[in-house]
Formats: sequence, structure tokens, C-alpha cells
Amino acid sequence: MPITFNVIPRRNPQSPNDPPKYYANVVGNGVTTLDDLAKYASTVSTVSKADILAVLESTFSKIAEDVGDGKIVYVGEYFTLQAGGSSEGKTTPDEVNASTITAVKTIFRPGKLIKDALKLATFQKKS
Repeated sequence: MPITFNVIPRRNPQSPNDPPKYYANVVGNGVTTLDDLAKYASTVSTVSKADILAVLESTFSKIAEDVGDGKIVYVGEYFTLQAGGSSEGKTTPDEVNASTITAVKTIFRPGKLIKDALKLATFQKKS
């Protein structure tokens, strides 16, 4: 199934009087839930959906806990997750402390399997 995109106009903020240029904007097309993953896994294995859900829930809980503890979590050849953030700039190292951290985010790095899947992806304009 192709990745869907729509077309959006964007103006150049440095030249606001220039006509806009048009760009492809990739949009989500449906969702896959944890339940969907478990249902699929149960169809391609001998393990029940309930057992798979239990394993996935415990695995993702551990991933969240470890990322929250500052660990880099490698999930095979699928992806890597870790915490990242932004802070206020200070003039001396002694002024930098935990209160200068202004935002925390999750850094997601796709692994080989996801990168390869995206290389093979096709695209379709949303109608």
C-alpha cells in the first residue's frame, strides 16, 4: 500500500511577496494498534493473541521505564529510543543544572529493517 501525501503551499519567510511553492506533505493513512500487532502475530505463530499482548505490554513498559531512566534502548534491527532535550544557555558551566532543562523529548532512530521498508515505499497523491 502506498504512502499518501497531499499538496500544500508554502511561502518563503525571507521573501513573503514571492508566490508560494507547492510541496508534498506526507499524511497518515490509518492506524495500527497494539491489538492489531498482537492479532497479526497470533496469525503467523502458534502463540495466542492474549499471550502476545502480555509480552508486548511488558516489553513496551520496560522500554518506557528504561528510556525514562536515561538508557539508550536498542530494539534489534527495528529501532533505537533514547531521551533528549533542550536547555537554556548559560555563561558558565556552574550555572547549568537540572532547572535549566526546558524540554525533554524522545529521540527515535529507525533501524535497518524500517529504513529498508521505507526505501521500498511507493507514494500516492491523496485525492
